Amino acid sequence: MRSSPLERQRLIVARVSAGSVSVEKLARELKVSEISIRRDLVVLEAQGKLLRVYGGAVLNERVAFEFSFKDKESRNRPGKEAVARAAVELVDPGMAVYIDTGTTALAVARALRSKRPGVIVTINLGVASEYVGRRDVRVLVPGGELNPVSPDLYGEWTLDILSKVTVDLAFLGCDGVAPKEGFSSADTHSAAVSRLMLSRSRQAWLLADSSKFGRSSMCTIAPLTALTGIVTDSGLSAEVRRTLHKMNVGLKVG
Repeated sequence: MRSSPLERQRLIVARVSAGSVSVEKLARELKVSEISIRRDLVVLEAQGKLLRVYGGAVLNERVAFEFSFKDKESRNRPGKEAVARAAVELVDPGMAVYIDTGTTALAVARALRSKRPGVIVTINLGVASEYVGRRDVRVLVPGGELNPVSPDLYGEWTLDILSKVTVDLAFLGCDGVAPKEGFSSADTHSAAVSRLMLSRSRQAWLLADSSKFGRSSMCTIAPLTALTGIVTDSGLSAEVRRTLHKMNVGLKVG
């Protein structure tokens, strides 16, 4: 039985999310005529979900960004939620808290709403949006350049404003954690902001679910010994825990 237009269109968006596709290939895979596929592409382009090109279609950049961010957010979701629950236990009411870039940071922001911090400072627009309409907490977002691949701010304006800020507690993000190399980011701009806020906080805790351990990214932010500690989930191996203990790196497990 042939699929309905809505089913076809969902499949087309999924295929285009993986790269450009041709009308001919889609028609063969979905067992419909090329005319039907072209009609589907017209509908999907009108909805802003893709862009038609000669012989096929490519993903709309806006949709590509949303797909990428949601994909990252869904990776090891239980681990991120465990990290978030453990992290908010470190926050006392009235604290000034910095929340960094990343999807784990977004999970912390959601869990933090019940703790009533006094001020939240963040470069993460996803975090800031979680507090729209809340009058019991101040949210400070520095100026700066919008990262084209994630909802974050960075650059000289961002660093200049944050250099004048001191917070009680900073929750820092990363792409990788390695005992010898330290914690790292794939993005030079994000690394610069995290490095600065490490120096502008009274306590600095790294948010890192267990999947990030044993990985190193391009830009080292700082050695693990520069942190107050690391918040992670129960999936962290006993061997890594022993290594961190020997390094006198604090560890809070969710």
